[in-house]
Amino acid sequence: MASISSLGIGSGLDTTVMLAQIKAGEQTRLSPYTALQSSYKAKVSAWGQVSSGLSTLQGTVKKLTGDAFNTLTVSTNKAFTATASSTARADTHSVTVLNLATSHKLKTDNSFDNQHRQLGSATEGEERTVTIAQQDGSKMQVTLRDDETSLSQIAKAVNAAKGDVAATVQRTDDGYQLVLSSRTTGTDGKMTVSVEGDAVLDAVLNSANLHEVSAAEDAKLIVDGSEYTRSSNSVTDILDGITLTLTAPSEDNKSEQLTLTQNTSAIKSTLQDFVKQYNGLLTSTTSLSKYVPYDSSHLADADVATQNAQNGALMGDSTLRGLVSEIRSAVNAVYGESEADYASLADLGIKIDASTGQMTLDEKKIDEAIADSPNGIATMFTGSGDRAGLADALGAIITLYIGDTDKKTDGIIKTSTEGLTAQADRMQEQIDKTQRLIDASVERYRVQFQNLDTTMSKLNSMNSQLSGILATL
Repeated sequence: MASISSLGIGSGLDTTVMLAQIKAGEQTRLSPYTALQSSYKAKVSAWGQVSSGLSTLQGTVKKLTGDAFNTLTVSTNKAFTATASSTARADTHSVTVLNLATSHKLKTDNSFDNQHRQLGSATEGEERTVTIAQQDGSKMQVTLRDDETSLSQIAKAVNAAKGDVAATVQRTDDGYQLVLSSRTTGTDGKMTVSVEGDAVLDAVLNSANLHEVSAAEDAKLIVDGSEYTRSSNSVTDILDGITLTLTAPSEDNKSEQLTLTQNTSAIKSTLQDFVKQYNGLLTSTTSLSKYVPYDSSHLADADVATQNAQNGALMGDSTLRGLVSEIRSAVNAVYGESEADYASLADLGIKIDASTGQMTLDEKKIDEAIADSPNGIATMFTGSGDRAGLADALGAIITLYIGDTDKKTDGIIKTSTEGLTAQADRMQEQIDKTQRLIDASVERYRVQFQNLDTTMSKLNSMNSQLSGILATL
């Protein structure tokens, strides 16, 4: 007799539904593990939010250690432009540009009717070497074959060498000329040209036979009464933290005043950003750690209350509590000398709510503080001598928790999330193991139901045969 392929056909029982119910019941064995795994993953995600908030706040804190207080507004001048780095200081300087640094430029004295005509002679080995030396000691050499001595091919070979000299072929009314331009400005870039192995080509390219289009000259300028000579028009080593870019000689050799003034708007915008990022972090940590009591009013006497699904993923986490406590202590502390006018955030007009930790900013009071003493505010954040400032204190706390990428050190958060991830992985192993046991158990029931169907089918068949025999008696 053929085996039963569909459950319940032989026995008349709805074993398909029974098997589905058994399987559903068996699957509940996974619930404790999946719940734990979800909890671990939710905590990892929550710590990711905290870490992101700390990183954002850290960016603003770093500005408060220097950049916010060292941003300068630079005057506009005719003979030069100036840019200031964080090491520059507010000041005024007298600058006179006597002359600009220029690049040495040479061209062939003769013009040629065809830029593709070979200018060299046949040589032994069919090669000659063109050497272009500069006064700073640099040297470039190009080797040309007998069929590579035209103006266009010489220019191509020089440019292909990618050295400190560029070459072009210019067309004039008299014909074509090769032009060599030093990429190095000033006297350091003065060129001498020679050809070895081809006297004919040497007569064309040798420095003695080249015309000087522009001389190699150094830049000369006077800064605060002292005269300086530089090979470049970009001057970085005269005024600390300031780059002077020379653009033209000063009119009638008259000096211009370079003025650098402190940009107080940068201080205010950074403080506003600091308050915003701090409040954002506190909002996030409050949400992630919140506790919502479970409403048990609808539960029967035999029911058991469970945690409210609205609880924060890091509710009761001691590490998060420690982080929030340290940050709130830091922003509420007093920094600097006891007699300083600005030693706390409250002195600047930044109030901190005692219950929520959220900051509110009084713009009028901050404007008055910035106008009164920007250096005093800077000292409060950056510290002085052995006294740490608020930015230093916060920076140390943030680094403790998120680590330092420059020093390749891990923070507390990474250690915590690695542990949580490992626990989630172990739960997955347990889930996989339990699922295999469930599948095996359900399969045993399926086989038993199939055997029951087969047996019942045989019994029913025998019963029908016996009834038929009895009916003939």
